[in-house]
Amino acid sequence: MQTTPTHLIFATNFSETCHAAIPTVAQLVDRLRARLTILHVHAKGKRAQAQQSLDAFFAEASNYPGCERALAGGPAAAGIVSFCRSRDDALLIMPPSERTGLPRPLHVSLRARVLQRVATPMLTLPYADAIPRDGAVGGHVACWITGRETSLESLRDAAALARRRGADLHLLHVVPEISEGLLVDSLFNDKPLSEDAAASWLGDLVQQLPDEDLRVRIHVAVGNPRREIAGLLKRACADVLVVEHDAVVRRGVWRSSLQSALAKTPCVLICLPPPHLRRPILGAGGDHADATPGRRLARRLLRV
Repeated sequence: MQTTPTHLIFATNFSETCHAAIPTVAQLVDRLRARLTILHVHAKGKRAQAQQSLDAFFAEASNYPGCERALAGGPAAAGIVSFCRSRDDALLIMPPSERTGLPRPLHVSLRARVLQRVATPMLTLPYADAIPRDGAVGGHVACWITGRETSLESLRDAAALARRRGADLHLLHVVPEISEGLLVDSLFNDKPLSEDAAASWLGDLVQQLPDEDLRVRIHVAVGNPRREIAGLLKRACADVLVVEHDAVVRRGVWRSSLQSALAKTPCVLICLPPPHLRRPILGAGGDHADATPGRRLARRLLRV
């Protein structure tokens, strides 16, 4: 399995948020020594204008070996998904949409539409005024464990990413408030119903990680996950959040959007596809493969 992405796909519509993301993309290309493709999907009949804008966007990228500027036509989400489909070694980078300062009740999130269909890990950035430091060394990597259905592979990806950066790893989990329905459900599953039970369960997950010296912290809250996750991220001082697609996308009757708490977070989000479509992320894909079964772990595990 590949241990680093060799291909970064930067999807752009030439907006201010895309321009603001250029320094971060450049840092990733330099640090990972990855090939860069700048992708734009244009509307019907706009190819000539789109080509001109694409050639002018991030002009310095032309100095990178193997840099490609790709143009596709049609609906934006479909074009991005189609382009990523045959590129197994890629990491998709998508900045947020433009801020308008006004309510947008009919707005459809392009990132949410792509996340629902793409099999490529997506790195999505916060707004320019909240973009964190580069984070090549140190910092705090968080992993949102939404429930027992969360893949152990996601946790391993987050742990490998934290180890490569020399960062602390923070496991986040929200226990729902006790209700009659939850008590009935507990008769048929083993979901933790208290903070102590959740912390114990997360501690058991940590013991399945091969990283001996990784510093791991556990953060548990009680309540509505969509409201509590922002507080947990703040408590963890997270620079990066590793999370699975299903926890990021909020599906509505007429449209899908990103969870508001995650869309507004100053973290860089690394959104992972379902386990059966999983591809490695930022060097987090193959580090646990040579772990010896039964190896004793000597890490500091802290509940916060």
